[in-house]
Amino acid sequence: MVRSFLSLHVEAPLERVLAWAQGKTLGAGVYLVPDPPWVSLYHEAQEDPQAIRAFLEELSQLGKALAFLVLAEEELLFLLAEGGKVQAELAQGTELGERLIAPLELKPLLEKASRMPPVSAVQALAAHFGLHPDHAALGFLDLLEAEEEGDLPEEVIYLE
Repeated sequence: MVRSFLSLHVEAPLERVLAWAQGKTLGAGVYLVPDPPWVSLYHEAQEDPQAIRAFLEELSQLGKALAFLVLAEEELLFLLAEGGKVQAELAQGTELGERLIAPLELKPLLEKASRMPPVSAVQALAAHFGLHPDHAALGFLDLLEAEEEGDLPEEVIYLE
């Protein structure tokens, strides 16, 4: 099965992320998964890169924030935001375009990731930032399926 997924992550306490996320789901479902010092957000809506960028910029007011979007396991969008602004971006694919924007210290990392398959790039980038690689490579549908099978960890929070 070919997968598409979006995962968002912020380096902030769960309580702050939960308070921030209340009312910001725009009618979509969002799973919050604590993985200290990170909190992962899996948003039901996932295809619009501009909406993802805007959501991440707002989320990054809480702390360093990452977004990973993979479309059909062939296209990749990675964003790093801090203080309300995107600091680094890697995009590849026909739909997402080709972009690599990064501060000097991150450029070699993003260049290396750009030569990997998208899911491998997601896992490598996540590991670099101290985020569990498997958490970065999950999406809303993965958690929904786990919930239906009763395999969702207790600490996961669902917002609607």
